[in-house]
Amino acid sequence: MKFIVTLLFLFSFKALACSCLGYDIEKAFNNYPIVVIGTVEKVETIKTKEEGWFNYSYHKAVTLVVDHSYKGLAADKILVTTRMDSAACGYPFQENVKYAVFAYPNEKGLHVGSCGPTIHIDKREEYYEKERLYVTEFLSQKHGI
Repeated sequence: MKFIVTLLFLFSFKALACSCLGYDIEKAFNNYPIVVIGTVEKVETIKTKEEGWFNYSYHKAVTLVVDHSYKGLAADKILVTTRMDSAACGYPFQENVKYAVFAYPNEKGLHVGSCGPTIHIDKREEYYEKERLYVTEFLSQKHGI
């Protein structure tokens, strides 16, 4: 019996982890209703109640100063939410960093997940450099930065 309980316990964590497939940047650009370039002004933690869940959960509320709007809105600042950590498909926004943000509306406003093409613009990290160039070159060549 302990063996079965242990197996169920181990597999339950895998079900909660975020798993992403790749994306085509052209299709992503066409499918996301909000695409902007902006700098994170502030990251806050907010408590939210999600439909279908009994407990409250925590999300990041990210205020972005918009440098360039490609589609979806013309605002100086926007507020997007994301889950708290990457295991739950949250995007790891950091203050004072510029991002290309691909967001979609949900019942609470605009949301960003880690499986889309949202990426930092200027910050070079070896692990993400290929993806950063993929997104920034697309936006630069096709739609001007």
